Amino acid sequence: MSIIIGANFGYCVLAAVGISAQCFFAGVAVTGARKKYKVAYPDNGGGRYADKLSDEDWEAFNNVKRVSDNYTEQIGSVLTMLLMAGLFHPLLASSFGASYIVGRAVYAKGYTAAGPKGRVYGATISFVSYFAMMITAAYSAAMMTVFA
Repeated sequence: MSIIIGANFGYCVLAAVGISAQCFFAGVAVTGARKKYKVAYPDNGGGRYADKLSDEDWEAFNNVKRVSDNYTEQIGSVLTMLLMAGLFHPLLASSFGASYIVGRAVYAKGYTAAGPKGRVYGATISFVSYFAMMITAAYSAAMMTVFA
């Protein structure tokens, strides 16, 4: 069986670019938080520089840092599922990619504003989108192998 990548796969590429850009800007936000709270490298929020912060500033810095860390923890598997699902179902996969982007934006806004409790809505949207990409990729694999 050969795979023909159609023009609609471009939407998956656009979603992947959007996800990657959003992850990049989450890292940029950490750079801004480092400057604002004077937390120099290599301190990741638990070292000598962070020890000098008030509890409120320490929490604010770590909320921004956690948004970026969580994104980098997920981006590899999210992009893989997006692109694998998109090989056979590009419009469906790219719509899941777009909803993942929305979920991550809600997650970031909620987490930085309200801490871990503020991330719930965005995390739910992101999780459902990611899970849908995974199911779509698994379905595509099954149709190519088991049910071919």
